[in-house]
Parts: sequence; C-alpha cells; structure tokens
Amino acid sequence: MSSAMTMRPSTSTQISPVELLHNLVQMILAAVPADMACICRYREDVDEMETLAYGLNHPEAVYPKGEARVMLKELMKQLPITGDPQVFTMDDLLGTGFQSALAFPLSLPDQVIGILALFNLRPAALSMADAEKIIILVNLARSVVENLHLYEALAQSLIVTHSIKLTAQMIAQSPSPQQIVDALHDHLFDTHITCCAMLLYGPLSEDRPYGPYDYLEIQGTWSLRRGSGVALRTRIYLKDYPDLLKKLDEHRPLVIDDMAAFQRRLDSYARSLLRAERIASLTIVPLHAGTRRMGLLLVGTHKPHTFSAAELESYQTVSEFLAISTMSQVLQQQHDLVQQGRSALLNAVRDGVVMVLPDATGARVLTVNKRFTEFFDLNEEEAQGALLADLLDKLPVPESVRRELRPLWLEVPVQDTLEPRGTFHYIHSSGIPLDIEWNSAPVFQDHHPYPLGRIFTFHDVTAERAAEHLRAAVLSNVSHELGTPLQNIQGFAEMILELGGENLPVKLRGYTGVIFSSAKHLSNVLKTMMVMARADAGALELNMRQIHLPDIVIDAVAQLELKVKAREQLLIMELDDELPPVSADPNRLLQVLLNLINNAVKYSPAGGRIVVTASYIRGADALPASAPPDAPLPAVMVSIVDEGPGLNHGDVEQVFMPLFRAKEARAQPIDGTGLGLAIARSFIGLHRGYIWAEAATEERPGGRFMFVLPTIPRRD
Repeated sequence: MSSAMTMRPSTSTQISPVELLHNLVQMILAAVPADMACICRYREDVDEMETLAYGLNHPEAVYPKGEARVMLKELMKQLPITGDPQVFTMDDLLGTGFQSALAFPLSLPDQVIGILALFNLRPAALSMADAEKIIILVNLARSVVENLHLYEALAQSLIVTHSIKLTAQMIAQSPSPQQIVDALHDHLFDTHITCCAMLLYGPLSEDRPYGPYDYLEIQGTWSLRRGSGVALRTRIYLKDYPDLLKKLDEHRPLVIDDMAAFQRRLDSYARSLLRAERIASLTIVPLHAGTRRMGLLLVGTHKPHTFSAAELESYQTVSEFLAISTMSQVLQQQHDLVQQGRSALLNAVRDGVVMVLPDATGARVLTVNKRFTEFFDLNEEEAQGALLADLLDKLPVPESVRRELRPLWLEVPVQDTLEPRGTFHYIHSSGIPLDIEWNSAPVFQDHHPYPLGRIFTFHDVTAERAAEHLRAAVLSNVSHELGTPLQNIQGFAEMILELGGENLPVKLRGYTGVIFSSAKHLSNVLKTMMVMARADAGALELNMRQIHLPDIVIDAVAQLELKVKAREQLLIMELDDELPPVSADPNRLLQVLLNLINNAVKYSPAGGRIVVTASYIRGADALPASAPPDAPLPAVMVSIVDEGPGLNHGDVEQVFMPLFRAKEARAQPIDGTGLGLAIARSFIGLHRGYIWAEAATEERPGGRFMFVLPTIPRRD
C-alpha cells in the first residue's frame, strides 16, 4: 500500500454529500406543492432522528422541534423497507402544525435507515401523483443517505483500512476526476497496481440525465510508465458494447480474466490504448449514484494478477464515494449551465427585468438583467441581493416619481396576486429624457398555489411617446390656426343675421344661418380637438387630488337629469360606497362621465334603461373578458350600459377615434361632434387608466363602455 500523503489542491467547486442533499431538497420543493421538506437519518446508537437537510417553502412553515420531532421517527417506523412512499393525514401529524404529508423510506436491504418527508399546511395537499414527479430526486437522496450510512459503518469497522479512510476523505472534497485518480494512486493502490483511469458517460444533457449515453470519456488517468493526465478527453463510443454495459449495470466490479479475448472484442482504438499500457490484468468498477450511471473506474496491472475479494470490496466501497463526488460535479455543472442560460436569456431581453423574493425584512432582489442596469446606471453588484426599498432609493428618478412608486412597489406583498403597473419619466445620465412603462406580476411555481416571488419589467416607450407628442403638437397648432378664421366666419354670419333682420331675403337668411351654425359646430370641434391635442402632447395641466369616484358619478347624472327625463328614460346607479379613493382631476373626470352617460342617453331608445356601475377590482380575474390585458390593477372600474343598438366587433376598436360614428349611429339623426369618446379616452389615459367598449351580443345587447382608474390597494 502506498504511504505517500501528498494532497493536490482542488480546482473545482466543493459540494459535500450534505450540501448535495440540501440541493436535492430545494429541487424537490420546486417540483411539488410542499411547504416543508426534510431528509433525516435514524441514529440507532442514540435512538434519535438526525436532520441531514431541510427546506421551507412557505412563510408559515416551521421545521418540527422538540417533541414534535418524535413524529418523524414514528412515521419512519410505519414505512415499508421496499421503498414505497406513503401519504399521511392530519391525525398522523398532531403537534406539528402540518395537515398532510408524503414520506419515502430510505432503506438498506434489511432496514429503514432514514426518511425523506414532505409536509403541507393544508389537508390532502400531497398525493401519490406528487411522488411520481420526484421519484428520481428521491432515489438520488436515498443513494446519498445510504452512502453516508455505509461510510460511517465502514469507518467504525476494523475491516476498513487506513488507506480507504484517507482515500474517502480525498474523494469527499469533490476534486476533479484527475485529482481523484491521483488520490487513489497516493492512498489506496498497492504497488502492484500500475495504471488507473476514470471515465465518465456523455454527453451530459439536462433533458436526459439518465441517458442513453453515446460514449465514455477519459477524465483522469495515471500509469507507472506515463504518469498522470495522459489521453484525457479521449472518447470510447458505446454502440458496439451492449452486453458489456449490461454487466456493468449490475453495480459490481467486473474482473477481466482473459485480457486477450477481451481486447479482441474492442474496436481498434480502444485496443491500442490497452496495449500501449501493456495491461495484463484489469478490473472495471462501475460508478453509480442511485439508478444513475456516472462512469467507470479502470484498475490494471502490468503483470497477471488475481484481484482478491477484499481488494474488490475496497474498490467497490471507494466507488460509492466516487459516484457521490462525480454526481456533485455533474449537478454543479448542470446548475451552472442552467444559470448561465437563464442569465443569457434575461440579458437578451430588451426590457429591464428585476426578480424579487420574499424576505423577513421585505422584498429582496434575486436577480436583475443587463438592460435594467443600463436603464438606471446601476452596477449589478449594487442591485443583486439588495432590498427592494433600497433599490428604489438608488434609482435616478425624480423624488415625485419615487413617492408614487413606493406604495405600489413596497406595500403590495411579494406573494400577492395583484399586478400593478404605471409609467414614469426621468432624465438618463447621458442627458436623454426617457419614458419608462413598468409592470409587476407574481411568479408561480408549477402546481403551487402561492407565488414564489414577483417580477418587475421596464419597457422604454420614449419613441412611441415622442411620436404621439409630435402628432398631438401638430394637431394643436393646426387647430389653433383654424380657430381665428372660424371665429371670424361665425361672427360675420351672426352680424349679418342681426343687422339684416327681416329685410334679408329668405334664401340669403337661410344660407347665412347654415354658415353660422356650421361655423359654430366646427369651432366646437376644433376647441375639443385642441383640448385632446394638449392632453395627448402632455401639455394639459391636471388638478390631481384624491377623490371619491361615486361623488363624481352622482354629479354627472344630476347634470343630465333633464335630458334623461325628456326621453322618459330610467337611469340606475349601482355604486359601491366603500370604494377606495383615486387620484384624479375631478373636472376632467366629470367631463369623461358626462360624455359617456350623454352618449348612452342619445343612443338609448325613449323609455330605455341606463345602468351606471362603480366597483373595486383587485385582481385580473375580476375584470370582464373584454378588458385589455394591461389594465392597471388594483383599480376602480366604471361601466355604463344602455339599451341602444350597441357596437359590432369591428367598431369597438375604432369607436374612440376622433369623428368616428358607427353605421347604426349614422342612420340616426343624432347631434354631436363625434369627439366625446375620443376625448374621454385622452382624459382617462392622462390618469393612467384604460377605457374600452364591448361588442353587443344576443345575450348582452346594447352599448357597453367601461374604464378603470388605478388606486392604491385597500387592505381587506
């Protein structure tokens, strides 16, 4: 047995078996609806359960302590050695706070040595269907616990030699395959062993971690003749060795008794490698982590040698630790690959992205993408791991914007289902003004009722807003230039009518009257268009304050009361007096309601019914199906429903365009500028709200107009 004690430094990430179990627990929590998961081992010497790893997935979940932990031992005793999982109900979990559980035995052939248990705060939340989803992860955990148990048993046994202990310690550090081979040479192999190689299955693929594999790749080598690291990355393709692979799947060392016959079965390249080392005797030790094939360990001699049972047993023992080490590296590589892929995907997105998770002190940033740091001149290190409140303070936005964002970002719980959104303006450090549209939404895990966290996205709408402002500015200027000539035409026509009186010929009086009324109508249209243009250009000043929206609805209905009575119509108000306040300009909002209700009065038949409703909308599920997908929430929604001809599906998209009138409306002699709905849309947009119309159907006839205004969510 070699006496050298040289230890080569590790160059790879070290993951211990316990850390691997913690990783597996997190994977299990991500795959099934469990509020808590744990992996425990039964310590027979002290008659206690030893916690190897656990994880919590719900803020109210607590790991069992004190007498409650006795429950884990009782559950373990009820599990069959066969490895079959079992579902437990609230009666089995008294004193733990949990109401349902799913447990898997961690067994040796003759005894249950531990338990992997999942718990949920809700009854009947876990089932055998969940067991099927994670059976691979459970098998990996079972393999690790079994290996730990085996290691302790061997460490206490007089049969285990000092060399195996040293080798196991080296392997537990999870060095590279080449360092593992060097450690075996230094601490395990006797002098008759003259070569060793470690081969791993490939290719590694996240979508098929259990194969099938195409090749074995040499990852570490040592030989007495050539030293360490020869022929690394060489691949031995497997398609010609199905019978050999079947034997290796039996998890036992394979001793090659007849090297000449064995070499004849190999392809020319593999045969040349063995001949170059002049191997006379060979044993192949499979490396398995549970049901997963990791690779092979080849141990050879230059002279004929009969491998003893004790020698093979020591190789078999070491192979268990080798499999754990290799598994740790594979999981780390796959984790790094997934993380790199996610990072590349986030950085490829042209919108800024921030992901936050719940934290005891508030929402904490999990990750940000490159676009977000470019938007706000932040280093990734500044944002990563910061509290959301601190990140908001670091954003280079005006203080008024920060005050507006604070309640929407910080008072909405991370795990709430609300989806607030908004827009703000600020000046980038480069001196370029930017308009940023943002929204926030919960992120759910598969089949889990509680959100994992919350994602914020930031979209640059500067170009779109600039085009809108330019269009609005041109329209405003044109309207202004036409205003004076129209006033002159209207004034002169009015003067002719007044001065001419009865002396004007009938035809001339008629023509002049038409000129006057047309000029007056066009002047009203231009005034309305100028207001719209100023609103769209962002030049319209708003007198914003907190208002109770039902009060504005009542004022609008009062002003139109005479019109409603003249047409013998019934106007019904269904208003929630407990609505939270909204921030709005009461005069502009009153104009919106006047336009919408007046529109319903005009198009409803005499004696018809009009219903005005105001209600609180907390989540997207409470919105009608016709609502736009980016409607701001939480919000107050107002709907005006009449019994008029309504709109078809084509008209609902165009009814808010200036001067547009539906076909049914054009067939009726109804006065109006055709701008009421257009200006309603402009004013609602200024208040960060949305307005839309619904098409009439047989089940829901008549005109239907709705708008929402965002509000700070009330606390139920």
